[in-house]
Amino acid sequence: MAAAGVRGGAGGNYGGKPSSAGKDVKDVRQQYIFLNIIGSGSFGKVHKVQSRSNGKVYACKEIDYAKMSEKEKKLLVHEVNTLKELHHENIVSYIDRFVERENAKMFIIMEYCENGDLARYIKRHKTDRRYIAEEKIWSVFVQLLHALNYCHSLHQHDDTGSHKVIHRDIKPGNVFLTRDGSIKLGDFGLCRSLGELSQAKTNVGTPLYMAIEVLQKQSYTEKADIWSLGCVIYELCALQPPFVASNMDSLKAKVKQGARPAIPAHYSSDLSIVIDSMLNANAVARPSAEELLNHRKIIEMSERMKSAGMTGATHHGSAPPQRNEALVALKTDAANIGNPVDMAQRERELKEWEERLQQREQLLKVREEQLGHGKGGEAKSNKYYK
Repeated sequence: MAAAGVRGGAGGNYGGKPSSAGKDVKDVRQQYIFLNIIGSGSFGKVHKVQSRSNGKVYACKEIDYAKMSEKEKKLLVHEVNTLKELHHENIVSYIDRFVERENAKMFIIMEYCENGDLARYIKRHKTDRRYIAEEKIWSVFVQLLHALNYCHSLHQHDDTGSHKVIHRDIKPGNVFLTRDGSIKLGDFGLCRSLGELSQAKTNVGTPLYMAIEVLQKQSYTEKADIWSLGCVIYELCALQPPFVASNMDSLKAKVKQGARPAIPAHYSSDLSIVIDSMLNANAVARPSAEELLNHRKIIEMSERMKSAGMTGATHHGSAPPQRNEALVALKTDAANIGNPVDMAQRERELKEWEERLQQREQLLKVREEQLGHGKGGEAKSNKYYK
């Protein structure tokens, strides 16, 4: 599917009614030509449409809210309002919305991503028995980190307090590729606004990519998104999810034990260690998106992408990306692999990184013991990701 699809359910403290928002549906037919259906879900379908005014192609989510509960209707409206506030080059863009009151339908016009999603991209490589180049994986990683850091840092204010957005359903099928190769995080149909200092408890999303705390129906924070991102990056390397099981109990056991194969040996230790840090069963020990952006390799890749004009290097870049130049720049990593000086430096840095992770784990154990006696709090940890 080439655009963000419709998913059943929603989450968050949303408010309003579908009938009170959006334009009359006659406007959507007047403004857009409906071409074909490109996806479907429990609450509706996704159309490929073309603007009558500028000829551009978009995705149009047709959502049937007739069978939704009042709570779900309120969630839907606030969900759309949240989408309107998300303005980032690595997030599928919201364009407009229309409401068909008599048939209880809402139409949401979104950016159309021509090159499909990561699930299709991974499947193609698996079918061809070709591993994905490491520089491509880092490129995807950097862009998704910028999207997540933006969401997790975004604070919205309403009568219920201050909120930051967590996605809750990050998986290859919800990561989209544009014609120029840019990466877009989409399908915020399960996103929620997470209240300041609060923890969500609703179990939604896709089990294979769910953090252990979500699988066990415990409270969770935006760190659940970090786990899911780790699963996606792992799958880009291994061409399969890190944890696969035939039933939920078996999946929970594997996730809790961390029972997953190592990524293929030809990928760097840098990549392996960062993935391990995201797939930590202890949510507190997982790095935040901001901390990961301070990792030496991520900074290096971000700078290369920025200098080449690629998206994802800044929060609000608007210049058109020059993808070919960027990929050439990224491939210089491969040329440096045989340099013994560079390799020695990398080994020293990796050793220091591992030592910092061990120190972080020890510190967290001490803090957990203190919390058990009514002391302490969450440790500041930015220094461990530099």
